[in-house]
Amino acid sequence: LMSRLCLAAFVHLVLCTLGNGKTVIPRVKWAQNKDLLFISVMVRDLKADTVSVQLDSESDLRFSAQGKAGDENVLRLPLRDEVKQESLKWEIAARPDKWGTATFITLGKGHAHRWDLLTSSKKFKGLIDKDWTREDQNLEPTEEMVLFDDAETVLRLNEKNFNKTIAAHSCLVVAARYPWCSECKSTDQIFLKASAAAKAKGKKNPEWKKVAFAYLDARENKPLARELAVTCSYNCEYLIFNGSPEEEPARIKSQHEESKLLTEIERFLGPAVREVTSSEVQDLQVSNGTSAVGYFSSKDQKEFRSFRAVAHQMRGELVFAASFTEGRQVVELWNDGEGPFTLKLVDFSANKSVLENWLRQRSLPLLQDYEWSKRETYERLQLPIAKLWYDDSGDEQLLLTVNRTVTAVAKELLGRMAFVKQKKSMYSYELRDYGLANPEEFPAFGIAENISWNARKFALDVAASTSEFWSDPSLSRAKLLEFCEGVLAGNIPEAHESGMIHSNWTKGEVKRFVWRSFQELKRPQTNLLLEIYGRYRANHEVKSKEVENLAQVLQPFTEHVTVAGYDTAENYLPPEEFPREKYASHSEWYWIPVAGSATKLSKPKKDASMKKVLQFLTSHAPELQLSVPELFAKWEAAMKENPPPETETGGGTFDDGFIRDATPPGLEDFEAEAASSPKDDL
Repeated sequence: LMSRLCLAAFVHLVLCTLGNGKTVIPRVKWAQNKDLLFISVMVRDLKADTVSVQLDSESDLRFSAQGKAGDENVLRLPLRDEVKQESLKWEIAARPDKWGTATFITLGKGHAHRWDLLTSSKKFKGLIDKDWTREDQNLEPTEEMVLFDDAETVLRLNEKNFNKTIAAHSCLVVAARYPWCSECKSTDQIFLKASAAAKAKGKKNPEWKKVAFAYLDARENKPLARELAVTCSYNCEYLIFNGSPEEEPARIKSQHEESKLLTEIERFLGPAVREVTSSEVQDLQVSNGTSAVGYFSSKDQKEFRSFRAVAHQMRGELVFAASFTEGRQVVELWNDGEGPFTLKLVDFSANKSVLENWLRQRSLPLLQDYEWSKRETYERLQLPIAKLWYDDSGDEQLLLTVNRTVTAVAKELLGRMAFVKQKKSMYSYELRDYGLANPEEFPAFGIAENISWNARKFALDVAASTSEFWSDPSLSRAKLLEFCEGVLAGNIPEAHESGMIHSNWTKGEVKRFVWRSFQELKRPQTNLLLEIYGRYRANHEVKSKEVENLAQVLQPFTEHVTVAGYDTAENYLPPEEFPREKYASHSEWYWIPVAGSATKLSKPKKDASMKKVLQFLTSHAPELQLSVPELFAKWEAAMKENPPPETETGGGTFDDGFIRDATPPGLEDFEAEAASSPKDDL
């Protein structure tokens, strides 16, 4: 009985406590800069250990805390725009103000721009103030989009009418935009004109009758915008739905001409997949350059749904057809007479990306001329890109032989590597990044990890002369295939820009190392006194002559030390071997012993005088018993006998390495006359 009474008393106490407490919405202050939001939530008599701050999504902030009186302060704030969930930080203020103790919340904006409001919900009217002490007053208000507000030919999409609107049109073209984003203003005006033109076409052409244009406000429909991966980007894509809300939309780029946009949309007017019989399949293979035929048991098969979705994404790139029959369960691809290439349905099942990649990698020509307009096509392949550079004004017969050889290799590596050829007249500048520019020899061959400009690159080093290598098809095919397989296996070292190897070096000269001879630099046959520099430095000719004369002075000691140079303006320098600022052109000196690691001249770190360089040398080669004053005197004499080229005003060099201009013509006469004149006259 006693335990029951205690339990009843406890329940009564809890109920009383809950009854006395109440839930309130706390006051809020907010401020911003371009990248961050600053939100202060105020609670009277805040119990610090009860504070909870969370982001339920990229646009939903939740705060809860208790006051000492037992009140529950709860804030569920739908934000005006999106924030980065991982950016959430908060802390409790040290002192309260008139509204209570503040919890300071910092959020990173999902898109860097000025917000007009913290929330568009009217529920918080009178509870939110601006925190002008933390506001960035220099933020300019954003001019928001009003282009589609009164457009009669553009539908307004939202989360309520989304599915219904898509189902009502066999082709729905959607511009999904953030109102504050100005990236697509000009092209969206073309979109608006195209919508009117499409409506006019629909009156004459029944295919255009079910085409519609729509606008989705991404800010007001944030969950839907996230699902569709809407961004504020200069790409300015449009989404195209084919009448099914469940299927992923295709994406097309905006155009600067109304006719071009309508031509792009025209690809989506008919069905994505043609239904064919077995006899029609043969006609399809003969009449179309590239076609994909899927064999399915029914339209309800999940593999067919994947096939249809990929066909929608790849409209215009190849013809898609489906034959419904029991037995064969494959997709066949015919590419301009090549094929069929076969993929079993079980190999991709419901995974659309597997099927799409398989088709893209096999639907391109084995070898074709590359153009900038094809860049996006090759980006989608997700394959290494093999490049053949050829002289478009060279030997046509040799080029024919080379094309056959490379095409044969491309066929063997189909689906693993894509092959393109590039004209010397347009793309020879690329050879530098592959270390093939010094000298330029055509045809040249290299591989990029992908089509991007900063992809890792690999170069085929033809040991014999280029014409001899390519003139023997069996030899070149075997070597080419071995090189490609080596790149795919990760066994080929990365290529970098490189000068020509210094092949005719003689004692008393500066030995020029380049990237292609870098391994020799790391393991030299004699000790090296190495200058690393960039040829675009100030007074390059003067400094080069200084080092040239130093090498001449040290010729008697060539068996023990070699003066060397490495020009970073035309050679890649591995940062892990020689740390150096990118694009730096100043001189840095190193001592590289035959056995051991390199040591840098550190005082001064750059552009050391010749006297300092000689002191550095003698400190690392004491066995030579070199005299710095004696060597320096010989070097000065060599500079007089073999001086650097004079500037237009004459001049020369001094031992500090700087040019001194000669006295301009006529100045001597003026100085002589001034010296002989009375001071008063001066």
